[in-house]
Amino acid sequence: MTTLMPSNPRGIRRLLIVVAALTGALLEVLDTTITSVAVPQMMGNLGATLAEIGWVTTGYIISNVIILPLTGWLADQFGRKRFFAVSIVVFTVASLMCALSGSLWALVFWRIIQGLGGGALMATGQVIMLDAFPVEKRGIATAIFGMGVMIGPLLGPVLGGYLTDNYSWPAIFAVNIPFGILAAILTVLYVPNADYDHDTQQTPIDYIGILLLAVGMGALQTVLERGQSEDWFSSRLIVALSVTSVVGLVGFIAWELRTKYPVLDIRLFRVRSLSSGALFGAAVGLGLYGMQFLLPVYLQNIRSFSAYQTGIIQLAPAVLSTLSFMIAGPLTQTFGGRRMLFVGTILMAAGSALLANLTSQSSVDDLMPALHLRAFSLGFLFIPLTTASLADLTPRQLGAGSGIINLTRQLGGSIGIAMLATLVDHRSTFHRDRLADHIATSSQTAGTWTANVQAALMHGGMDTADAHTAAIGKLAAVIGREAAVMSFNDMYIVITLAFVIAAPLIYGLSKRTATGPMEGVH
Repeated sequence: MTTLMPSNPRGIRRLLIVVAALTGALLEVLDTTITSVAVPQMMGNLGATLAEIGWVTTGYIISNVIILPLTGWLADQFGRKRFFAVSIVVFTVASLMCALSGSLWALVFWRIIQGLGGGALMATGQVIMLDAFPVEKRGIATAIFGMGVMIGPLLGPVLGGYLTDNYSWPAIFAVNIPFGILAAILTVLYVPNADYDHDTQQTPIDYIGILLLAVGMGALQTVLERGQSEDWFSSRLIVALSVTSVVGLVGFIAWELRTKYPVLDIRLFRVRSLSSGALFGAAVGLGLYGMQFLLPVYLQNIRSFSAYQTGIIQLAPAVLSTLSFMIAGPLTQTFGGRRMLFVGTILMAAGSALLANLTSQSSVDDLMPALHLRAFSLGFLFIPLTTASLADLTPRQLGAGSGIINLTRQLGGSIGIAMLATLVDHRSTFHRDRLADHIATSSQTAGTWTANVQAALMHGGMDTADAHTAAIGKLAAVIGREAAVMSFNDMYIVITLAFVIAAPLIYGLSKRTATGPMEGVH
């Protein structure tokens, strides 16, 4: 017999709901980054190439992106509590099967299933968290939730590196199992169902909409994930997938606008606060995921840090990020989301601008002011964006609205990483050519440097011809390294400009300081 509980619980029951929602969401975001440091070991154990092993991450993200916009509709169909619990179970079982996988494609398959289960945990967990608090405390609820999901990607490489080094790659999936079981039990026992599951909206299933969305989003995410390695539109596969994505998504929008029971109500974009928040969320995704993509490449390729050391460096600012969430929640409730979002935008843009001054010799201490600004901005971006974007929606629209905000942030990150990866290559070539031309016009300086290196190598026992060849190679390596650093600086300028350009969208967000009543939200 199901026990009916109040939709606004107190005390220990509210704490257990918070643990359930936050654990589920944290598992989802953690698994986006935890596999990165285990790639070499997985390649060796599974006999996979670098391109093949990339599907372990790509498959997860593709299925994640497909399910995100469906979360509101699925929760309406099955009840939010039931849908969240089933999603946790699917994610946990898939994690077990990933750990037990003996072949590459078995692992990829279960990662896809894991992504389908995990994709619902972020948006649905967020609404569960908000509904556990009264309206006047929902800024605090968003702060608690945001601390978990924003710190997750920073913990991923550190935890993954530790588990891989001390155990083996299956451990990065097995670690999910006890936490998934805990989250599922707490959800079943303590997440309220009095106002939700008995009032689900059973409507005809929009099979055509689901198919068009899956095809369009799946093809788009595959293009973004694999485009760089496939040399973009020189690849027939990428061209075919791009066309498929356009046809699928345009067809999806057209169908959803005409069908009586849409799987995703496109008309929600008529709500100015949501559409403005979705667009600004894409810029936030570009900033967050873009900087998360660039920094490890710089630290490992230029400064020769290990993956574990890179993770440790990024953990230090996480403490400041936690503080920003604690501060931003109450401030958002008091002063409104728009003002706080301006603060976050300025902080993030300033941090990115500081990183545009990197050199090949920049120390960790040189990086920390920029990393601290970026970390402190997170609370002032995540909390007000969520509350101000959803504030003008009706209770039944909140689930779909939360899915849209999370989707656009994810897509902004995916598009941003794809764009930055391509631009880094192009700008590296540009700067390398310029540096080479500069050295050619300063042949005396280059000749002196090469001669000194050659002499040092000969002193070490190398013959004249080999020493000369090695010295030329070292000069080319120095040019390549400096060109790479200059290209990273260019990308941080791009991120800074993205936030400056997106700033006017803040005026389209709601002026209200909190979301309205959420009873009956699925």
